[in-house]
Amino acid sequence: MTTHRPERGTASLELVIVAPFLLALLFLIIAFGRYAQTESLVDQAARDAARAATAQNNRSEVPAVVSQVVKESMDDAPASCRSTAAADPPQLSQNAFGLPDPDNPLAIETVTVTVRCTLDLSDLGALPLKKVDIARTFTSPLDRYRGYR
Repeated sequence: MTTHRPERGTASLELVIVAPFLLALLFLIIAFGRYAQTESLVDQAARDAARAATAQNNRSEVPAVVSQVVKESMDDAPASCRSTAAADPPQLSQNAFGLPDPDNPLAIETVTVTVRCTLDLSDLGALPLKKVDIARTFTSPLDRYRGYR
């Protein structure tokens, strides 16, 4: 003979105890996913801007090209990052966009671009996350045999 204990409401009680942890985990997964996607977009913007800069023939055109490429590359980023995305002034090696140095034929001239943005995670109200600064840098070599003016 078995006796049954009344266990009404235990599933509801378990759900009430576990639900906040599950929701926090869900919001944390969303936050990490948003951060990873934005980090990838910032990295891609830095890479695209540096490569676009190396396609120029004139040193003075580089900053405008870098800014334009970063703006276009960040179209898919979250709004907070898209509105704050900016490139630091491009770092050009000393003889970049000049004629190759005949005394140092193995010298590699480069363009380095750093892109920064601020990702706002405060809309995930269940977590104490606010804003995260993301910065990525990419260096691209200049082709020594591209056309010169």
